[in-house]
This record gives sequence, structure tokens and C-alpha cells, in this order.
Amino acid sequence: MKIFDIDNVENLKDGATATETDENHTPTPTDRFSEETKAEKNARIAVENMEMLQEEEQKFQDENHGLRFAIRPIKALSIGKIEFPHEICVEINNHIDNVIIPKNNSFADGLVGQLKNDKKSAQLDFPFDDEVGAQLKTVFDQVGSTYLKQGYERDSKADCFQCWTNHAYAGDYNPYHDHGTQSIAGLSGFLWLNVPECISKLDDGPAPLSNASGSVDGFTHLIWGMHSRRDILQLKCQTEEYVKPEVGIMLIFPCWLKHQVLPFFGEGERRSLAMNWNVKDSEQELLKHLSEREKEQYEKNKKD
Repeated sequence: MKIFDIDNVENLKDGATATETDENHTPTPTDRFSEETKAEKNARIAVENMEMLQEEEQKFQDENHGLRFAIRPIKALSIGKIEFPHEICVEINNHIDNVIIPKNNSFADGLVGQLKNDKKSAQLDFPFDDEVGAQLKTVFDQVGSTYLKQGYERDSKADCFQCWTNHAYAGDYNPYHDHGTQSIAGLSGFLWLNVPECISKLDDGPAPLSNASGSVDGFTHLIWGMHSRRDILQLKCQTEEYVKPEVGIMLIFPCWLKHQVLPFFGEGERRSLAMNWNVKDSEQELLKHLSEREKEQYEKNKKD
């Protein structure tokens, strides 16, 4: 006979859990996990995971005639996704409405965006020289540096050196392009701050484009190759993605990544904040990529 303790009779219903005990209400060995310390639990899980992995490896070898198998995927790039709290987005939008838009310092002369179909269509400079700008730069620098470390294991610092707002309305779009930075390696990104209902109501995963579906209207299109659907069926990797904008979501990627923003047709403003980072490598990171001769020259230049 097994004895189970339950905290409250009212909890005795379908899906409830209980502790197996002896007649003295002491947890039995079969329920020993309830008394485990955190360290003991972590150790047990590690052992169980190792045993499971060994079983999977053995099963894999058995199914492949005892041959050892290793697969190494080749990474094309890393794309970072960061979620900003609603309160921060509200603060940024208030700063844009009360400071950036009234200043009306156009940033469009160095950009390819075709934002022109409404009197409020614009691309405006977002400087870092006030309190809100300085706070955001600190956040963006940390985001960029973390992305470099986690996405590329790169011992480098990201320096966000320019930022601007995009105010798009019906018919506005941003053609196929990439960004430039002052350093050899650079990062680009954007943070969505407002999305019209005509875009937000679309499916996250775009439906077929046939029959003028409009399933990617207002989406951001990321492109890192020219593979077609046929290529993917031939085991070539995906090289593009349509991303639905969502308020509070930020994407960060290498500045060479081609992308475009498709036009939408409906009421409301599609607002985003775009930015670029220079990448400043540490000395340790630089030395990793130099030959012995280049290292000698580097040390000589340092002394000089």
C-alpha cells in the first residue's frame, strides 16, 4: 500500500500532485526528489541528461551500422532580437513627439527611404546629446556589445554613433539596401515603435503572396543570399525572411545585411528607430586574426 500526503483537501482534484510518504508521513525514497537540495537536483539532472545522450548516441550508431556520425552546420550570420518594455517605448515615442518632430531635422539626404506620401512622412535625426538620447545610447552600446559576444564570440565593443526615426505612411517604402559604418565591421538595427492596424492584423508567418494577398505589406524583408524555393528543396539554406513589425521589438545584425521595408496601404503611422554601430575590437581580438609577421609589425608600431 502507498500513502500520499496532500496539502489541502480542496486541492484533491484532477491534475493534483501529492507526496508519497510512509505511515509517519516521512517522504519515501521513491519521492526523494522533494527533499533534494538545488545542488543535488542539478547533479541528478546532469547525470540523467548524460545517460540520455549516451542512449541517443548508441541508438544513432545502431541505426547507422555502428558508424560514428558528426554534423556541422555552417552559420551564415547571427540576428539579434531584443524586447523593450512598453514603458520605454512610450518614453521614446514621447521624446520623438515632443522633441524630435518639432525640431524636424531631416536625415533623409543620406538615406534611400522613399518616405514621402504623407505630409508627416519623414526620416529625422535622433541625436544623443540630451538626457533621453544619452540614456538610449548607453542601452544601444550594451545591446551591440552583447550581440557581438553572444552572436560571434567577439571580444569587441559596439559604439552606436548615429540614430534616426522613420515615419512611414500609406505607400511609403524603403528599397533594397544595406548600411555603412566607419569601422570595417559594423552593426545596424531598428526598433519598432508604432505599427498600424492594417499591418498588425496580418499573420506573423506570411501567407502565400499569390492572388494579391498583401500578406507582407509593411513587413521588413531581410536578404542574405539569392536562393529560391527550388534551391531550398535542393538542400540549400534559406537566405531571406519576411519579418512582421511588432512594437517593442528590436533587431540587430551586421551592417552588410541587405534589407527592405515593403509599402503598406491603410491608415496610421509605421514608426521605427534605426541606428548604426561602429565595432571597436580589443587588442586581444585583433591579435587573433594576425599572422606572426603581422603581429611583429603590430608590436613594432606600438613601440614606435
